[in-house]
Amino acid sequence: MSNGGALQDAQDTAYLVPFMEEFPGIAVVQDTGSTDYAKFTAQIESGNVDWDLADIGSDFGGQDPARYFEPFDCDVVECPEGENPVYRIPTHAYASILGYNEGALSEAPSSWADFFDTEKFPGKRAMFQLAGATGIFEAALLADGVAPEDLYPIDYERALAKYDTIKDDIIWATSPTDTARLVADGEAVMGNLFSSQAFAMAQNDTPIEVIWDGMGLGFDYLVIPKGAKNVDNANLLAGFITSAENNGRLSEIYPVAPGNPAAAVDESAETYPFLPLPDRAELSYTFDGNWYSENQQQIVDAFQAWLQQ
Repeated sequence: MSNGGALQDAQDTAYLVPFMEEFPGIAVVQDTGSTDYAKFTAQIESGNVDWDLADIGSDFGGQDPARYFEPFDCDVVECPEGENPVYRIPTHAYASILGYNEGALSEAPSSWADFFDTEKFPGKRAMFQLAGATGIFEAALLADGVAPEDLYPIDYERALAKYDTIKDDIIWATSPTDTARLVADGEAVMGNLFSSQAFAMAQNDTPIEVIWDGMGLGFDYLVIPKGAKNVDNANLLAGFITSAENNGRLSEIYPVAPGNPAAAVDESAETYPFLPLPDRAELSYTFDGNWYSENQQQIVDAFQAWLQQ
């Protein structure tokens, strides 16, 4: 079970079709809505669990995993070191990055500090209007001199004060796709983009470029819902997807990086220049899903109040 759309189609091609070829006795039936956490929780609490394996974000279940998930069998799955038992396996990584329109600027920016420098880099900035793990708070704090290792807990009041300095220059977008489109069309000269949306725009021959320094890495995880009916088969499929041998397949057709650091990706793949690989950035951070899940309503309220000022 995944989130639908192009990602889920790519997961079918990269993982599920070859899995069922290798294990013809196991039929994998896809469903959507894996990040509908209210539905996820309701299934577990009712004891009527329909899903055996799910792709979720980092902001669910991390603080009390035994309540929501079955542990993986580390004899079947390549489990991360240092955890026992293991309830979540990284399956792929995405990134929030600084993107810009090469044709709209006479000089390329190189950091989030440049994003806030409207004198040196005049023009509108596109931002995804969502107070969550989208990188908007982290970008402002990095630009204000906070070190990546000191980003959490997020000082959202300091971040919003930083945005005060360019408030009139921001175009707020309603989706990641719209954020990338604003930059690709030149309505904004820069934006906080997800690397996958930047890749999609680049496929349309738009002059969009990305800066990897300052990227925020987020991970999707495979989990076995508590009470799943086919735990053995779920372990087998999770082991297939996240193995070093297979985990890079998705990255070759969809612009996300492998969750398994030992997985290789064909460098000739069209997606390769847009993959958020760790060695692409000297300065990066990983979204703290647990912090966001604990503080979500607080930052939403503060962000909405700031927008209305």
